[in-house]
Amino acid sequence: MRELGADITVNDNQVHIKGKGLFSLKQPKKIIDAGNSGTLIRLLTGVLAVQDFDSTITGDDSLKKRPMGRIIKPLISCGAKIEANEHKAPLSIHGTTSLTPIEYYQDVASAQVKSCLILSALHISGQSTFHEEIETRDHTENLLEHLSYKINRENKFLSLKGKQKLIAKDIFIGSDISSAAFFIVACLIVDGSCIEMRNVNINKFRTGIVTVLKGMGADIEITDIKKVSNELIGNIKVRHSKLKCAEIKGEIIPSLIDELPILFIACATASGTSKISGIEELRYKESDRIMAMENGLRAIGINVHSSKDSIEITGGKITGGKVDSYDDHRIAMSFAVAGLISQYSLTIMDTQNISTSFPTFVTILRELGVEIFEV
Repeated sequence: MRELGADITVNDNQVHIKGKGLFSLKQPKKIIDAGNSGTLIRLLTGVLAVQDFDSTITGDDSLKKRPMGRIIKPLISCGAKIEANEHKAPLSIHGTTSLTPIEYYQDVASAQVKSCLILSALHISGQSTFHEEIETRDHTENLLEHLSYKINRENKFLSLKGKQKLIAKDIFIGSDISSAAFFIVACLIVDGSCIEMRNVNINKFRTGIVTVLKGMGADIEITDIKKVSNELIGNIKVRHSKLKCAEIKGEIIPSLIDELPILFIACATASGTSKISGIEELRYKESDRIMAMENGLRAIGINVHSSKDSIEITGGKITGGKVDSYDDHRIAMSFAVAGLISQYSLTIMDTQNISTSFPTFVTILRELGVEIFEV
């Protein structure tokens, strides 16, 4: 964002942003590097497509393999000019301020795609509309409303008028439930454990992991619920529980898509065989997460089978072994949690990627008394 002219100061856990209005960004002097972040490249492409300058955005080797057609096609249909080889990064964006209003009918259940287009629509004259068959997380809409932007929201539909004013306000960001999920499952599977995590974002589109785990017999309690900066936050208290198998499918999947790898670890410790279906989207994440989890679970003694969009996991004893993380942070962290109850040592390859989303993950595990070594 600084490359684009934003005035941002970072002090410890506070970020100070001095806004200059919707059309205040400047042409970057170099190619923007989104690193490993699929969220960043997709959301920022929506913003860059409506500027009065050209730009290029790219990422690391993993990000360059991820599908970008899902944002490129709807943007081009509104008049955007984006060049990409086989709809993959790097994306060359020829900014134009004359896009037509967006009329979006959900092609894939993705909050990233929706948010990319919403951020574009802020800059476009006229009314843009969004229709979802399966509702996806709404952090972008919540934040815009918090900043006094008027959005009409109904069941599976929203519309907004472009070029309204955004009013700067303080924003408190609750802790991320995707990160909390690793410690929720760790507590559930380690005998005698009890843990409480405070001020976690419990947006209704993010708590699918809690709903599923409770259905599996987990002792999870959410207390002290309050609304802060137009988002619900609460404290999550978890106690060790004996889990039973589950069948997971349908509309709950988008609300726990990022938590599926750690949920697979919970299934690996549960009694019976769990089946999770409708999860083809996992094949297009930082790695093919169905393949990565299947190979890893098998390597540590768990019986598992998969199809293109499903996986079956039979609970059993985690024996230990060597696991490839496929340079994917969530795969690495999930198997670190599995190692807590492993019969023998469990080694995970390529774990430097953990810092992508959770740089203090290993430190917190050590503070909780876990013997974990980086070599």
